Amino acid sequence: DGMGNLRVTKKGIRLEGISEFLLPLYVKEIHSRKDSPLVLQSDRNVTVNARNHMGQLTGQLTIGADAVEAQCKRFEVRASEGGKVLFSADEDEIVIGADRLKVTGTEGAVFGHSVETPHIRAEPSQDLKLESPTRSLVMEAPRGVQVSAAAGDLKATCRKELHLQSTEGEV
Repeated sequence: DGMGNLRVTKKGIRLEGISEFLLPLYVKEIHSRKDSPLVLQSDRNVTVNARNHMGQLTGQLTIGADAVEAQCKRFEVRASEGGKVLFSADEDEIVIGADRLKVTGTEGAVFGHSVETPHIRAEPSQDLKLESPTRSLVMEAPRGVQVSAAAGDLKATCRKELHLQSTEGEV
């Protein structure tokens, strides 16, 4: 019925206890007992490969000492309840699907190119600061840009000249 920790059953092979594989392991499914976690361990990294019917590599997840890397056409992180996509990335775009994106770093968020959003706000009791330390700050919209401070002052500062321009109306 098997050898050592390895048992042959009607449902497949049952491995009990800690075992070491010296060469690659190919299986259709691996799962642990309902009351025990599944532990995969390596002194370098753990790599999981997915292949198509022709044996070609279609996806790879590598968990190493310094990083977790995924190589695939599309990477997704889903919520445990409801399965909503919280984060996805492919070659063309990255989507953050959470209801709110919060950047907590002291330097804020830095964007190399344009940003498009219907709403920017600061945390309650915090100032909102839009800054371009070495270039211009431009806000454009086909139907207008609205800047308002519902409970405080609105302040615009610059080192040289402040320009407010209207092409068809008044300032």
